[in-house]
Amino acid sequence: MREQRTDLEEVYEDEVFQVLLDYEVTRSKRYPANIALLHIEYAPSGSNAALRYAPKIFAAALNNHTRSADIPSMTKNKFKILMPATGENGLNAICERLISVFKSSFNAKEGGSIAFSINIGGVAHSGGETLSREGFINAAESALHQSKQKGPNTFVVTA
Repeated sequence: MREQRTDLEEVYEDEVFQVLLDYEVTRSKRYPANIALLHIEYAPSGSNAALRYAPKIFAAALNNHTRSADIPSMTKNKFKILMPATGENGLNAICERLISVFKSSFNAKEGGSIAFSINIGGVAHSGGETLSREGFINAAESALHQSKQKGPNTFVVTA
């Protein structure tokens, strides 16, 4: 049974995320195992009342469509998700799923609806000596930049 997570309570602050990222990269480097990183940027649209809830609604939707083992972090309108034991195929699958999820609008508690346009950049690595923290992060940022150049509701995955 999948553990249910809720809104921003399960999203790590950047400092904690960086520590967990260092740990997982070091582990994947020493004991070669797949690892992936997503960078997601979202832009909400809707009524002013609904826009207040955008971060919580977005985080809840992400949490409902990722695994409990995945490690999310949020800074303003950008999310990073570290995905241990995830290769390129799994990364492509989650990107397609998230694009599909965010095609629909969401209802806010106080009424009104909110829609999101998203861009996703992802990198997958098989682990081992060629994995470096800086290269891993830079590749995900570069993929996000490429997605933004393609337009809204797109993703780019590199391996």
